[in-house]
Amino acid sequence: MKSSTWIPLAIALSLAASPAPSRAADPARVAAARRALDRGIYLKGPETLVQARAQFEALSKAEPGSARLHYWVALADWRLVPRFQDAKQAERFCKDGLEHADQALKLDPKLAEALALKSALQALSLRFDPGSTMTVGLELETNMRRALEMAPDNPRILLLDGINTLHKPTFVGGGADKAFAKLSKASQLFAAESASDSTAPVWGRQDAFIWAGRSAMTLKNYGAAREFYDRALELNPANGWVRYTLVPELDKASAADSTGKNKP
Repeated sequence: MKSSTWIPLAIALSLAASPAPSRAADPARVAAARRALDRGIYLKGPETLVQARAQFEALSKAEPGSARLHYWVALADWRLVPRFQDAKQAERFCKDGLEHADQALKLDPKLAEALALKSALQALSLRFDPGSTMTVGLELETNMRRALEMAPDNPRILLLDGINTLHKPTFVGGGADKAFAKLSKASQLFAAESASDSTAPVWGRQDAFIWAGRSAMTLKNYGAAREFYDRALELNPANGWVRYTLVPELDKASAADSTGKNKP
């Protein structure tokens, strides 16, 4: 892995990709960028994600009228925001993701996944501007509700809604119980999904298992958490976050409960 000093240069290149003449994106390049994005999700550092984002940015600049390519850039930004401890870097990607989500929706107002992704990015943006919670919070809720109305059986929209719900206060409809129901349903919808198009957005199946497991952990439903983590590892045995962080946390909590250490 390259040193952390490489990251700022990669970010600059990623966020300022050189314009190119408008032409249809090469499906092979889109598929390659998608694979790079998939690889980088659970690696320790953000470098692979930054590189994948730069690939999508270049493709988007080459075909600025493609709503789908703007969506892919926004998705890469959403993946990257939580990866940076530096708030300024994280905020920069968050704002960029919102801009690309807006552009995707401008080009294709019926692209429900882009609307759900905008809602998810808006939720992340509250980290940088807590004072906007009331206004942005209402808008992101409206956006997610509209996305669900447009595509109620889309597993990625259910996934994003579930993650938002897990992090929302209970007094505004959040909570682990509600999130678990949504994320469990998302995992079921993913199981029925298939796509032969290598450029299509079929991401999220592993995420649904992980976040359903995390919701179950919050509810102290350790059996369900283990089942979902096991399913995530079946998809990706090399997922270090699940194997070396989430599963040990589960083992520790489960053992503590069995001995009464977590009981009042």
